[in-house]
Amino acid sequence: MSSVAGQSVAIGNLGKVGGNQVYTQMNFKKLHMFVQRYLELSSELKYRKGESGAFMQLGELMTQKKDYDASVGHFYRAMQIADQIEDTETRETAKVNFGMANASMKWDEHVKDILIKVNENVDINTHAEDDEEMAEKADEEDELDNLQ
Repeated sequence: MSSVAGQSVAIGNLGKVGGNQVYTQMNFKKLHMFVQRYLELSSELKYRKGESGAFMQLGELMTQKKDYDASVGHFYRAMQIADQIEDTETRETAKVNFGMANASMKWDEHVKDILIKVNENVDINTHAEDDEEMAEKADEEDELDNLQ
């Protein structure tokens, strides 16, 4: 395919074949490269629907990689473009995906905060137990010294 439009269509469809199964089966770097190229070609052609579709695919890719911060950005961009071109179906799908990625990102942050607090409490308790043991040993030594 020598035309830019033909390349755009072909590359854009790569991520759609087989749904989310493709993301797990295909080499992430290659698929990411294809989707980025699709975005470039769509931008070059001023094909806004293709741009929003590319951002949706990038968001899905980043979600599969558990990079929720990046996926939130891609879904948001897809949502903005879809809103501008009045593509309600893509806008609604992007909105749902944006919300889910954002919730996943917040959940990850929440779990990390909990783990940090748990580790801090373990450290505090360990230090407190060590301090108690040292105090008990000092008391025992004092008692031994008093007995002698």
